[in-house]
This record gives sequence, structure tokens and C-alpha cells, in this order.
Amino acid sequence: MDLHYRLRTAGIRAPGGRIGQLWREQAEGGRAAGLYVKRLLLLLVVGSPLMTGLVGLLLQRAGIPLHGGWWMSALCCSAAGLMLALVSGLAAGVLLGTLASLSMLVGLHATAGGAFGPLLGGAAGVVVGVCLGVVAGLASGSIASITGGRGPSVVRVQVAAIVTSVVPMLVWSGTANMSFAGAVAASSLVAFLLSAFRLPLYAVEVLASAVAYAVEKWTGKPTLTWVPVRHHNLSYLPHPFLGRHLALAVRSRPAEVLAVADACLRSPGNILVGWPWVVQALEAASADGGAAPRS
Repeated sequence: MDLHYRLRTAGIRAPGGRIGQLWREQAEGGRAAGLYVKRLLLLLVVGSPLMTGLVGLLLQRAGIPLHGGWWMSALCCSAAGLMLALVSGLAAGVLLGTLASLSMLVGLHATAGGAFGPLLGGAAGVVVGVCLGVVAGLASGSIASITGGRGPSVVRVQVAAIVTSVVPMLVWSGTANMSFAGAVAASSLVAFLLSAFRLPLYAVEVLASAVAYAVEKWTGKPTLTWVPVRHHNLSYLPHPFLGRHLALAVRSRPAEVLAVADACLRSPGNILVGWPWVVQALEAASADGGAAPRS
């Protein structure tokens, strides 16, 4: 989300726009748009195949068999990303092209190469599903955030998770047994939800929020700039201690509190800790003897 607003500040009108849109901006004098296109195309056309090739070589050196043609898959994913960038959006093409390239390497070529053996077909299905789910989950939130400046709603994430799990299951059920297809579907669903909602990162956010609040409360050292919402704005769960931390700082550092409140507006799980709370807190702080509200 922050990248969306930074690109808009740089003068780019359509941060998630198609290549043609951004090139038209460059033709109209938008030098930032032209530089943005060049850098993303370099990542997609050059960086993505090279990174996939390096990972593939490392896997082979580690003794993990890969089905032949994975270099071609990396090039095909980059080409597909380029087509998506032309018809949908440049950011979408770069993210999906790069992530799909790595996903195919690990999920499909390692599975087809027999890396899991004949007795671990279910494990192979889980690997394929995790790759699909992680790619789709990470790309969905990132693409929406860069394009529109806000993360996808919970309902849209849930619908996308179901589609991401059902479609591969139908595809694999025609080429493999149903247990394999079921493993793909279940792991796709779980991996999509974990990555789209950034749940593994939430444990780190809880710890960082607690540490920042405790340090300021017991030592008086200003730590409001440490709070996770200032550095990561795609959390769908509220950060603990954030409201109480704002209450500690609202009297002495109202500018910092307002900056955190602004960041809360771009964090789906912390919107209610943002401006509505801050208006209340500033009114209480300005009143003689008023106590700052708690979250």
C-alpha cells in the first residue's frame, strides 16, 4: 500500500496500470513512469529467469531431481507475466511471472522428477498445493495494494482462496488420482489463507507491539516508531497494545500519534484503532484532567 502512495507521489497516475498506460504517461512527460516500467521489466524479463535458474541449479546440486525443461518453464512464466502486464497491469505481471516461475520449479518439476518417490504421492500433492497457494495468496494482496492503495477485503480473499484450491483440484483429478488432487486442493486452501492474511508474520507483529509498548511504559523511551503498523500495512488482525501505546504518547507526541493513526487507515485489522480513536484521545488530552481512552 505504501508503494502505491509513493508511486503516486512520484507522479505516476496508474501504479498498477498496463505497460501501455505507463508509457503514455512517459510520453506526456512523466519520467518516473518510464523509469518504473524499465525497472519492472528488467525484473520480469531478466531477473525472474536468472533467479529461477539459480534456484534450480542449487536444488540439483543438493541432489534433488528435477524434471527436464525447467529453464523453459522459467522463460514461459516470464512471457506469461509480460502478456499479463500488457493486458492487465505491470505490477501483476511482474509478481505473478516471478512467483509462478519459482512455484513451477519447486512444485511441478520437482514432483514430476520423482523427488518425492512413488510412496510419497500425497507429499508431492501437498508441495504442489503449497506452491500454488503461496503464489496466489501473496500476489492477491500485493497486486491489489499496489493497484488500488488498499488491501482486498476479507470476503474477496476467501473467495479467491476457494477458487485457487478448487480449480487445481479439478485439473489434477484428470491427470492423477483423487488423493493427489485432494492434497493439492487442501494445501492450496491453507497456504492461500496463511499467505494472504500474512498469519506467520502476525506472531512477529504481536511480539514487536508488546516490546514497544513495554519499553515506553517502563522506561519512558519513545518507541511509537517501532510499532508494526508503521512498517507493514497488510495485517488483517489487530495489533495488541497499540491503543494503549497511543494513549501513552498522545499528550507528549501528538504528531507521532497522528502518523500512526494514518498508517492504521491502511491496515485492515487496525482501522478502528486509527482516526476514530485518535479524535477521542486528542479531545481527552486537551481537556483538563481528561483521561486518554483505551483500545
